[in-house]
Amino acid sequence: MKKFFFIAAAVVAMVACTKTEVQFDETADSNKIGFEVANYAAQTKADPVALTNADDALYQFHTYAYQFPKLGDAVEFMNTDIFAWSENMAAKVTSGTSIYVWAPENDYYWPKTGWINFYSYAGTLAPAESVSADKKTVTLAYENKTVAATDNIMVADAALRFNANQETYKVDGTEGSAHVTKGVPTLFRHMLAKLKMDVKIQIPADKVSANTIWKVEILDGYDIDGNSAIADAEKSQIYPVNKGTLTLENADALAANATLNTTTQQWNRTQTGADVVSGWKPGDTNELIQLHADNVLTLPVSQTESTATEELLEMRTVMPQLTQNVAFKLIYKVQALHGSDVFMEEIRTVGIDVDADLYDLIGSIAQWESNKKITYHIIIDPVSEKVTFDPAVEAYDEVEANADDVININNNGIVTP
Repeated sequence: MKKFFFIAAAVVAMVACTKTEVQFDETADSNKIGFEVANYAAQTKADPVALTNADDALYQFHTYAYQFPKLGDAVEFMNTDIFAWSENMAAKVTSGTSIYVWAPENDYYWPKTGWINFYSYAGTLAPAESVSADKKTVTLAYENKTVAATDNIMVADAALRFNANQETYKVDGTEGSAHVTKGVPTLFRHMLAKLKMDVKIQIPADKVSANTIWKVEILDGYDIDGNSAIADAEKSQIYPVNKGTLTLENADALAANATLNTTTQQWNRTQTGADVVSGWKPGDTNELIQLHADNVLTLPVSQTESTATEELLEMRTVMPQLTQNVAFKLIYKVQALHGSDVFMEEIRTVGIDVDADLYDLIGSIAQWESNKKITYHIIIDPVSEKVTFDPAVEAYDEVEANADDVININNNGIVTP
């Protein structure tokens, strides 16, 4: 699995002795603060690095940073966007994979003393940020957010207590290997889930017919109760909750006299309750999503599976939630043919009862969790009139890499020796 890492930039601090003094150059390029993809855990992105891939179309993120000086009170240090830049900081990257470095538009430099805590987030839905008076506790609140199909929410692990004493290259990558510019370690984690559905025909081998062709069509409109006035309302659909609240809290518990160690720290999801999944408290809005296959599924004579698998719902983001809250219904037409002659036709339903939900129908996936991709493979057996679900759960975006691969932000995130 591909791993990435953003390691904090470092500088030579002022060193004094009785005869010599090495000056700390506050404006030197080597003292600029940059950001790097973290390699201490699996980065949940599919293509190049950090947030940069075609699926998300994200090439910037936002960072709050708080400075803790050696003497005096902590203060806000950064409240700015961090951009992907092309070579030598020539231009911001807005598409493609030619990422040279991650850095703010205006230069920030490491202070001579003390340390800085960094908090970063990205995505189409931004949180409300609040901080305690001592600047050690930060809260990100996604309150009553409505999640659309293309929305994304990513929050990086907090980077705590980084300072001018960590090893560094220049922000523009001109020093050292020119492959990796070490900077603030930034590992993003997805706060939403992904959902996909497909369907195929499959029958047991002992039910195979040498002269019968089966056809299945998923219906997007049918007068199922004989009342033509509501025919358009009877469609194959799924109804997930798409509005909710997520509250994230991160506290730096370092005591005033403790040894200063740099660290990264995940966020605490403070929402609790029986219906809370991955920290998300559901709201009161359900989204009606129509399920539809573009083509009629066909099972030829003497075959056990259809010639194709049809997509009912293309991959989309959804809010983490209990599947008991997700209503579902499937309406489909089954035909049996001898040659081109139809000798049997039926309309069948799954979950048409208003109380039906995904968990009742499937029973194997109790909830959609954040940072997970859920695919429901729906299998229709037209002979026995049986419909089954074959669900699969994967990481949001899995990336494989060789153990000896080196991270290279210039080359799709991976370069082999």
